[in-house]
Amino acid sequence: DAQAILSNMSYLTPMVGTWTAVAEFHQKDGTLAYDIGTYKISSVLEGTYLQWEVELHDKDNPRKHHSFLTFVTFNPVTKKYDSTYFYSRWALRVTETGEYDPKTKEYRTTAFIPLEDGVRDENVTTITKLDDRTRIVYEHYSRYSDEKAGRMNVVITLTRVP
Repeated sequence: DAQAILSNMSYLTPMVGTWTAVAEFHQKDGTLAYDIGTYKISSVLEGTYLQWEVELHDKDNPRKHHSFLTFVTFNPVTKKYDSTYFYSRWALRVTETGEYDPKTKEYRTTAFIPLEDGVRDENVTTITKLDDRTRIVYEHYSRYSDEKAGRMNVVITLTRVP
């Protein structure tokens, strides 16, 4: 149902554009580490998907970098969004499912990643706040199979490039 896909993808169109990114990583020891970079988000395949092209690097050492591509669509069968991540220098592919709440303007996803670190399974939850057209806040929470509780992993703040 193309109309259902396009109708639901319209909720995520505020993400389309070029963004500067500041990623604040919450380390297990309580310290913070920072990456900076760029998100280029575009509508592709006649509006059926959003494509994210992401490049991040250590704020103090640009040689420490990574990148990934993400494709997001709405699945009319499950009535949920599907996101698939592809990473540089890593063969792992991650698929999330999610929902958009029009009242809070939040896009929320969950994922189960078997053997994410080669040993442990990981459960991920994300919240992407789309209530400001000039700024997006993405929160990523993680819990490994040997951990009792999830924890904040990273907060990425995107600022629209004019």
